[in-house]
Amino acid sequence: MLTREQKEKILNELIEKINSNPTVLLVDFTGLKVFDIRNLRKELKNNNIEFKVVKKTLVQKMITKSNIKFDVFNFPSSIALIFSPEEGILASKIAYKFSAEKKEPTLKILGGFINKRFFSAEEIIDLAKIPSKEILLSQLVYTLNNLPRTLVGVLNGNIQKLVIALDAIAKK
Repeated sequence: MLTREQKEKILNELIEKINSNPTVLLVDFTGLKVFDIRNLRKELKNNNIEFKVVKKTLVQKMITKSNIKFDVFNFPSSIALIFSPEEGILASKIAYKFSAEKKEPTLKILGGFINKRFFSAEEIIDLAKIPSKEILLSQLVYTLNNLPRTLVGVLNGNIQKLVIALDAIAKK
């Protein structure tokens, strides 16, 4: 059993983490094997992201003291927090990939806070499905590269139609 001082220390650490990290994801880890949790922690740690299992009462106190209006007791299951120093895309991608690669997913994304604003599980999953920066940049370059070709094709088509119309008039 933790003493009151230990709980205060943990609470202060959590408040410091939620204030220093723009993204905090809430996940349900019920049914997840220790081996899987270890692998998830390792993958997150490689990206400077922290996975922490915390009691709901401490999470609620952390949220309340951080001036966020949210009730964590709406979730019926156990909660783990994923603290990410960046805007949530990488953390949500890792959590989503980890939950989606199993036939029976045991890690469930419950939602998360990005810049102290709550996003639902669906919104976090949508964020995770956004392609990487490199893919988006390559799609942009492809689109910009094809614009001149399309313009030339459209202009060429009009000239061809004009030539065909003039040829038809000349034959009459």
